[in-house]
Amino acid sequence: MKIAVIGDSDTVSGFRLGGVTRSYVVRVEEPIEVILAELIGDETVGVIAITERLADANRSAIDEITKGKKAVTPILVEISDKNGPIVREVDPLKALIKSAIGVEI
Repeated sequence: MKIAVIGDSDTVSGFRLGGVTRSYVVRVEEPIEVILAELIGDETVGVIAITERLADANRSAIDEITKGKKAVTPILVEISDKNGPIVREVDPLKALIKSAIGVEI
């Protein structure tokens, strides 16, 4: 399984240095529907890392595309960008774990 990353140029550059070849530099105001649909449709992609700010700006597109997803993979993980994490009431990673295994940690 491959890892893909969608984010700002600094975040994507870091992943590229780590060997991730499926990487997409996107500004917050740009739509990501086409990229996300391509990655979700690719059976070789197991994890999609996306920056929190980009995910927040495209929340409706993410929800729409992942709503119809039938497979477990790829897993969509929101990561911090160079500006640090966004403080939230609900941690997206905890929500992902709870939906996957049914246990709150």
